[in-house]
Amino acid sequence: MGHGVLRRQPQPRASHPNLEVTDASFDGVRVRVYKPQAQKTESKMTGLMWFHGGGWVFGSIDLYDDLVGRIANQTGAVVVSVEYRLAPEHKFPIPFEDCLTATQHFLQHASEYGVDPTRIGVAGDSAGGNLAAAVALRLSKDDKKKFPPLKLQALIYPALQAFDFQTPSYVSGHRFFVLLPAKTMTGFWIRYLNNNMSLVDTFANNGHTAALKKSRFASFVDRHFLDDSVPRLVPEDVRIDLPDDMKDILNPYYSPLMAEDADLSGLPNTYVTVCGTDVLRDDGIMYARRLEMAGVQVRLARYPSGFHGIMSFSSKPFYFQVGKQMEQDLTTFLRHHL
Repeated sequence: MGHGVLRRQPQPRASHPNLEVTDASFDGVRVRVYKPQAQKTESKMTGLMWFHGGGWVFGSIDLYDDLVGRIANQTGAVVVSVEYRLAPEHKFPIPFEDCLTATQHFLQHASEYGVDPTRIGVAGDSAGGNLAAAVALRLSKDDKKKFPPLKLQALIYPALQAFDFQTPSYVSGHRFFVLLPAKTMTGFWIRYLNNNMSLVDTFANNGHTAALKKSRFASFVDRHFLDDSVPRLVPEDVRIDLPDDMKDILNPYYSPLMAEDADLSGLPNTYVTVCGTDVLRDDGIMYARRLEMAGVQVRLARYPSGFHGIMSFSSKPFYFQVGKQMEQDLTTFLRHHL
């Protein structure tokens, strides 16, 4: 496999009889490669990088093995699941850098896996959606001669900003969203940032960004994006004075909604899913709206009766029809657009 160091020879598994599943290392980052068994056609396959959810703190390629295997089977794509290092032991930017490194490796060595390097996308759920969005932003700035541009990004109920924890979905999440309460999500952001858990209440009440509400950054997380009204105007930048260990809340590779409009305009075809019962719902809606305004082709898939994490409940024994539908809609999009 060239520069990808194999840990185990490709082999079908009982759970994935139509796939060759290989554990490997992409430039030092552990990955699991799911390759559909040889097809009759001689054309190159499509490829997808998958970044798992878990608040940057939990999750693994083993936990997502069934889901990622199904995605590979249903799309016919070679899917690479990334075992990025986790916070709080490995805070930002390490998880992001692991995902970026693995993706760059795959783009450069795609032909070794039978993949067309111009037909590779990135995807992930929750924190993995954050990482996929961040990797797409970073790669949009790379030398296209060195790394082919991504074909698409698919963001499943993504976490996209740590600027405003008083959006309608976060406010409702203080009361209802049991699977991912608002303060739990706030805590995940802090563990990923600096692990100073004494800041949870400050972040939850927007005390960390009070001085920035009149800056241009406020326009990036504008609640008017949640409906069809014209985005409000904001004053010119004010002085930004954040502690060193908090400045990354404005870094688009930590919070993709903080990206400038010009940077968003360079992003690939985008698929975003949001659930009605999810503190992250408004993040996804605002990002989709900003991408659309920047001229990016976007599909926003809404699941009003869905809750955060529901796509992980798309097969027995833990099964929700909405989760199954979300998985089917995702794989249909990937088949048609990769």
